[in-house]
Amino acid sequence: MAVTPDLREIAAAWTPQLPGRVGPRDIVDPIVEPDWGGLRVVIASTETAVEAHRPGSPVPLPDALDAALREAASGVTAVIEGHLTTAALGNPTVMVPPPPSIPRSSTFLPRRRPRKDDPYIHARHHLAQMEKQAPAVLQALAAGEAFAFVATDLLWLDDQPLLDVPLLERKRLLDGLLTVSELVRITPFVRPTAYMTLVGWGAMGFRELSWRSANSRYLAGRENPGWAVARPPENAGAGRGPSARSPFG
Repeated sequence: MAVTPDLREIAAAWTPQLPGRVGPRDIVDPIVEPDWGGLRVVIASTETAVEAHRPGSPVPLPDALDAALREAASGVTAVIEGHLTTAALGNPTVMVPPPPSIPRSSTFLPRRRPRKDDPYIHARHHLAQMEKQAPAVLQALAAGEAFAFVATDLLWLDDQPLLDVPLLERKRLLDGLLTVSELVRITPFVRPTAYMTLVGWGAMGFRELSWRSANSRYLAGRENPGWAVARPPENAGAGRGPSARSPFG
């Protein structure tokens, strides 16, 4: 069974928002979460069916993930943004990493950033890397290789667009929406004061973190000045979704 034509039209018209030309220090009232890499998609979910879409095309789902998503979103009519990724596979602790046993840095973020960490350069590099990974991820998905879906945002729920709802409220709604399993996760997020968690995510292999303003809206197809992508902080002691009219178009 397929999703309804109206919901498919909404998901197919999705254009992802982009990180802004800003750094973490520029984000007002931030929450921080790991960047999962892989393929950024939206999942269109109805009571009995799910579909994945990326800009311009549907995305094939391996049978196991399709079944897991249908079970996780059973009875839910929504459009959910997230990542198809292998980073969440086989490691149940990745969602809440333990604090690493290294002393806290005396400064939360370096006062001087090398050119590679310039916010504009880093945001463009982030987007280029995602596009570079896409063909390999799509090929692996078509071949039926194992992937998980990590949900990061909720854009449409029960015939209502949520793009103008503050991020933290969208996160709260998302948290109670899906039944989490090995193949279907909801990304964790913390406040910047949870410093050792941020360091821990870096130690676990996450190359980038997303800093997003708790009050930010979803700016489809545009740069969002309330979203910065940056490398995890290094610790000084460690060395080195009734109308088919889409909100997206």
